[in-house]
Amino acid sequence: MVDQQGRGPAPGSQGAEGAKVAAPGPSSAFATALREALDRRGLTLQRLHAHLAARGVEISPVTLSHWQRGRSQPERAQSLRAVSEIEAIASLPAGALRDLLGPRRPRGRMLSPPADPETAMRRVYDAGSAVERLLGAEFTHFNEDTVPLTVYESVRLDRHGCVASLSVSQVVCSVKDGADRLTVYHAIDDPQTPSVEMAARCGTILSRRFEPELQSVVAEIGFGRPLARGETAVVDYTFDIGDRRIPSQYHERVFRVSPRQYLLHVYFHREALPRHAYAYYRERTTEKRLDLRPLLLDSSHTAHLLTTRCSVGVHGMGWE
Repeated sequence: MVDQQGRGPAPGSQGAEGAKVAAPGPSSAFATALREALDRRGLTLQRLHAHLAARGVEISPVTLSHWQRGRSQPERAQSLRAVSEIEAIASLPAGALRDLLGPRRPRGRMLSPPADPETAMRRVYDAGSAVERLLGAEFTHFNEDTVPLTVYESVRLDRHGCVASLSVSQVVCSVKDGADRLTVYHAIDDPQTPSVEMAARCGTILSRRFEPELQSVVAEIGFGRPLARGETAVVDYTFDIGDRRIPSQYHERVFRVSPRQYLLHVYFHREALPRHAYAYYRERTTEKRLDLRPLLLDSSHTAHLLTTRCSVGVHGMGWE
């Protein structure tokens, strides 16, 4: 079984064009409220720094200046503690400033989508692949507005060695304002699979297509609202696979961008235990398996692979 996921908002979901003035964001509201609170109390940044130091919180006057000018916002644990202390120092109700903070500002590699989404897809898929035929024109826009941060997959095999169910839980991050859904794609390795039932435990299934001739399932899962750039969303769903006859010998996931962490956990039926299992990597879906590493089954008849800072390409587990 092969998995691939991701997509941003549907066409037309972006904001209207031609707006001249943007509404103040959460961080600007925080900066304004902080300045006004300090002015009311007659507190300079140096005096505020001294008050915080006396309470065991070290925040530099330069950082405080950036906060009140809206150049940065508190995000780390020490900084958020400082905000709570500032509320007390300025005689503000608890939460008066913290409630004005927006989501963490985007930073680092996790918010860097491919410069060219089509090139990223071509890097792992050959022309004319099943996923391209299934998605059509959307293939070149696949996952252009979100990036995966963590992906956890749980695969359960039946007594015949066939995949009976698949559970996926992942955290994605929006790299643009307006991302409101994720497209998930799964390839079914048995062409005789009669049906695939899907349920979302977190998120809303907006559409689902099972294409037996392409041995593929594609679905759109909504976040419930548009995300701001840098916001995260959790998507959690399951597949129940119909009665099958051809045993599975592997499960893998294709990544066109690098997630922080990928965990694959395979549950083998006690009546169909493999002789051995191994993890592997492929640079493209059509290339041979590299970096084979043996995996041991535990007392619950499961094997897992955990990959951090995954390389772009195909990560999977095989068994015999």
